[in-house]
Amino acid sequence: MNNFTQRAITGLFFVVFIVSMTLFNEVSFGILLILIGVLGLWEYFNIIFHKEKNRLKYLYIIYAFFVMLNFFFHFIEKELTDFLFLSLLLVPLTFIFELFSKERIWKTTPLLLSGLLYIIVPLLMFFYSVNDGIEFKKYYALNLFILIWGSDTFAYLVGKAIGKTPLFTKISPKKTVEGFAGALVLNVGLGALLSHFFDIPMVANIFIALLSVIVGSLGDLVESQLKREHGLKDSGKLIPGHGGILDRFDAFFISLPFTSACYYFLG
Repeated sequence: MNNFTQRAITGLFFVVFIVSMTLFNEVSFGILLILIGVLGLWEYFNIIFHKEKNRLKYLYIIYAFFVMLNFFFHFIEKELTDFLFLSLLLVPLTFIFELFSKERIWKTTPLLLSGLLYIIVPLLMFFYSVNDGIEFKKYYALNLFILIWGSDTFAYLVGKAIGKTPLFTKISPKKTVEGFAGALVLNVGLGALLSHFFDIPMVANIFIALLSVIVGSLGDLVESQLKREHGLKDSGKLIPGHGGILDRFDAFFISLPFTSACYYFLG
């Protein structure tokens, strides 16, 4: 099986899985986000600590799992408040652990926290923006996935067809200005089309489509730079032919705070 066939088959299964988990109900959608969050955080920590042994990363991954589990499936205010209050113990526990470790590498604490801010917080924002505990707007959720996929696909196809001018040579030499511009135009059309089928205000969805391309492209470059700094080609091998979770959701994690905020203010 050649690489293109492998990518096509695994890509199809990947899309079917994401769409199915999103549309089934809010529980399956929550489980989907937990899987993305835990696996993405695992890969992120493996990248930034790939030459170091760091036991604290396991504590943060377990913590992230329970944060998402509580946030997605318990909307009782008192329980959520108690859980978040206890969560504040994580930072002093990290410092205490470092104090008694042999290495005492204090810079690991902000790196561990950065994983929560980069991956987990955007997923929490995403879930809350489409599910306020009363109504789960599954098509709003699917809309963001499609617009990010559209942005990546359009940029690749247009760049491959007519791309000549590098966008960021030092970080990702294959990305082109033409591909970026083509993705902007085509994703606007996709956003307008989806607004009709998903009952989302057209102007708002066109704006979200633009954000998916602009901020999503920056998110892709962020992850490319992260891998480049650590001498890695892929974030993992979970998805044959596509790399890891971070490779598939790099644009998603960076764009989610912006696109989720649009949903939040839409009400």
